[in-house]
Amino acid sequence: MIRHIIGEALSALAYYRLRSALTMLSIIWGVASLVLLLAYGQGFERALKQAFLQIGKDLVVVFPGQTSMQAGGERSGRPVLLELKDVTAIQEGVPTVEAVSPEVRVWYPLVFNDRTRRYSVAGVYAAYGRIRDAELAAGRFLSEEDVLQHRRVVVIGERIRQELFSGMPALGADLKIKGVRFTVVGILLKKTQITNYAPPDDMTAFIPFTTLSGMVNTRYLQDIVLLPVSNQFRDRIVADVRAALARGHNFNVNDTRAVMIIEWNKFLSIITNVTFGLKILLTIIGTFTLSIGAVGVVNIMLVSVTERTREIGVLKALGARRRHILLQILIEGLVLTFTGGLLGFVLATGLIKMIGSLPFLGPLFEDTSGRSDIHLTVSVSAILVSSTILIAVGLIAGMIPALRASRLDPVQAIRSE
Repeated sequence: MIRHIIGEALSALAYYRLRSALTMLSIIWGVASLVLLLAYGQGFERALKQAFLQIGKDLVVVFPGQTSMQAGGERSGRPVLLELKDVTAIQEGVPTVEAVSPEVRVWYPLVFNDRTRRYSVAGVYAAYGRIRDAELAAGRFLSEEDVLQHRRVVVIGERIRQELFSGMPALGADLKIKGVRFTVVGILLKKTQITNYAPPDDMTAFIPFTTLSGMVNTRYLQDIVLLPVSNQFRDRIVADVRAALARGHNFNVNDTRAVMIIEWNKFLSIITNVTFGLKILLTIIGTFTLSIGAVGVVNIMLVSVTERTREIGVLKALGARRRHILLQILIEGLVLTFTGGLLGFVLATGLIKMIGSLPFLGPLFEDTSGRSDIHLTVSVSAILVSSTILIAVGLIAGMIPALRASRLDPVQAIRSE
C-alpha cells in the first residue's frame, strides 16, 4: 500500500513537471541562502577568534598594583611593584605555570643605514615567544643562550621590517638601538591582533632582557606574562600566582588590587557572545528566506489539490481512506521540498568553493596573506542546522495541503467541476 501511494505521488509530480521544477527553484535558493549565511557566520567567528588569540592562547598577564587591605602591619594604599625576584618566585612556587617571562618596554630610535624610526623595544626572556604565540616569517626567536650571554640580537615585527628596510634583506642585518649595534635574528609573521596591552607586536623590537638591563634600569617590571600548564588550570593559576606574590610583597592574599592578574581568555566570551548573536540573526534570516520557498510549495500544492478534487473524490469513493490521501499529498510536498533542498546543498557547496574567502581584517592591518579573511566552509553543524530547518519547513509545507485534501467530502468532490 505504501509503495503504491509513493508511486502515485511521484507520478503526479512527473505529470506536472514544469510546475514541480518551478516550485523547487524557490526551495533550492532558500536552502542555498541558508547554508551560505551559516557558512559566513561560522567563518566570521573563526576569523574574529583567530585575531583575538593572536596575542597568545591562554595568556595571563600580571601588572603592578596598589594594596587596598592592611596586612602584616603594612598600611593599605601601598604600591606593589614587580621585580625580577617575582618572576623567580612564580617559576619556583607555582607548578601550574608552564612558562613565565618579565617584560620591560621602552621607546628608542632604531637606525638602519640612513633611516631612523622610533619603535617600542621590549626586553624579554626566551619563553616570551611561546607565551605570546610569536610566529616567525623568517629566522628564529630569542634563545636561552641569548639571554644568558647578554647577546645583542633582536627580533623585529613586520611593520618595522617594512618601514626600516623597505624590501632590503632584514634577516642577518645590523641595526642600532640607542646607538648600540644589534643583529636581526628573526622577523615576526604579520599579526592581525585586535587586542593588546602594549604597542602591537608588528611595531616592536624584542631583545634579551639581560641586554636591555645594560641599557636602561629594569629593576621594576612593567608586567609579567605567564602560560598555564593547561587550560584547565586557568582559574587556579590566578590564586596561585597571587599567593606567591603576596608572600614576597607582604600583602593580603585576598587583596585583588595589590596586583592585577588578567586572564586574557576571559575576554574571549565577548567575542563568543557577539558571534553567537550574529549566527542566530543569520539563521533567522536564512529561515525566513527558506520559508518564502515553502509558501510557494504550499500554494502550488493547494492549487494541485483544487485541480484534482474529482480525482480525490473518486479515490475516496473507491475506498481510499483519509490517511491514504493525506500521505500521498504529503509525500508529494516532501519530495518537492527535499529534492529542492538537496539541489540547494549542492548549489551552496559549489558557490562556497567558488567564493573561497572574503576580506575581513586584512585590509585594516595591511595583511595580504589571507589568514585573517573569512574562509567559507560547509561544516557538519551547518548541514545539520539546515537539514533540521528543511525538515520542519517541508513537513509544514506538505501537511497544510495534505490535510485539506484528506478532509474533502467524496460526494462533493466528485460533483466538483
